[in-house]
Amino acid sequence: MKDRQVLESGAISRMSLEDVEAFLSEASRPYLTAQSWSAMRDFCVGRMQNRSLPDGQRIRWGDLAVQAARLKFSEGGVNELDAAGEEVLSRSYMIENFGPGEPCSARDPRALVLYSVEKIGCERDEVSRRADGWDRLPVPEILFLRRVKNILRPLKKVVGYLEEGSLRDDLNAWLALIPRLP
Repeated sequence: MKDRQVLESGAISRMSLEDVEAFLSEASRPYLTAQSWSAMRDFCVGRMQNRSLPDGQRIRWGDLAVQAARLKFSEGGVNELDAAGEEVLSRSYMIENFGPGEPCSARDPRALVLYSVEKIGCERDEVSRRADGWDRLPVPEILFLRRVKNILRPLKKVVGYLEEGSLRDDLNAWLALIPRLP
């Protein structure tokens, strides 16, 4: 990895939408430090939130923010649950601001909820049990619960986009845990 060129954070802010799309899809992209991956994701999020851009471009930037969060984890930049929290935040923003998208897209509310629960990696009852007395847990357990909270909070924005039924009820039960988490 050390023999690959390093893309500096400053160069990221000068990239066009097409440049970032090409960069993130490129198998031989330059090595990015954890700091540069954060800069890439933040840059994409900033463009996604830029209301002066057309919605179509903002959605593409949002898709890139999601991709950057995934690559940030897979390239060793952050903990998997931290990356999942960043992805959930971007996807929730897109659903709230642009409406739901095609099934299995970044803007699919159902897929987002299923992804989130999968990333949490344990049953709701287990998280609930751990939340009781979280302040007596070892630091790694507290950090896990904090990361779960970071995944759950943005999902409040998508509840209304889910059909009435078991998935929506399940999400509401997960969301009820938020005040109990560190």
